[in-house]
Amino acid sequence: MENNLKFLEKKIRSVWLIGGGISFFIFLIIMIVICAVGYYEGFLIPAVITSVIICFLLGLICFGYPFLKYHFYKYSYDKKKIFIQFGVIFRHKIVVPICQIQDLHIYQGPIMTIFKLGGVIISTAGSNYLINGLNLDDAKKMIEELEGNLENRIEELKNE
Repeated sequence: MENNLKFLEKKIRSVWLIGGGISFFIFLIIMIVICAVGYYEGFLIPAVITSVIICFLLGLICFGYPFLKYHFYKYSYDKKKIFIQFGVIFRHKIVVPICQIQDLHIYQGPIMTIFKLGGVIISTAGSNYLINGLNLDDAKKMIEELEGNLENRIEELKNE
């Protein structure tokens, strides 16, 4: 199943970049306030140097991380299990047996709605798993297929 892994929709990078841009803008305002306080307290040069370094590093994270996150986020599913692989620094490989699924939900944030993207939340007894950044039609199709696979798997287990 690891050979059949699918990438998310490419539009999810734009959603993540917008979120990173909003975070960067808020942090930039905080840094400007810190520089203004440094100006009145007589610590302008150290405040500006520190702010520029922090803004540069935060900019790399806010605008570079979405591309790395997209590259390493893959998923797949079949009749018996769901496979999710993600993580830039710490890599995770999760296998969720179909028979452990309790709930399936479609998730959409406000920016995702604009891009017509959605995420599928897979709930089990112990955890929730999110496959975020699917085309909305693909998310609905995935839920329908997983529900059908779940019903078939329950019937198979009853007959064993």
